[in-house]
Amino acid sequence: MLEKHLSIEITKGTWMLDVVAERNDDGVYDLVYPKKEATIHVKEDHMYGLEYNISAPEGTPFKIVLDGEMLLDSQVDHTGICRGSCVI
Repeated sequence: MLEKHLSIEITKGTWMLDVVAERNDDGVYDLVYPKKEATIHVKEDHMYGLEYNISAPEGTPFKIVLDGEMLLDSQVDHTGICRGSCVI
């Protein structure tokens, strides 16, 4: 297993980030407000997903970073909620 450093850069709002290894994930979030950093454990050569939920004022910029690599650089839209997923 490899240790990776997951972080979020955001000035205000709340968030939940979940690294998903399998279809039947355990449902435990890896990074939850107010924490902005977490260590995750991953297997080499295994595909993972990242699901995120962010609630913040419109226009709030945020970045999600894994081991220094930018996964997402965006901002919250007019709804005040930003949800999505990506492959890591």
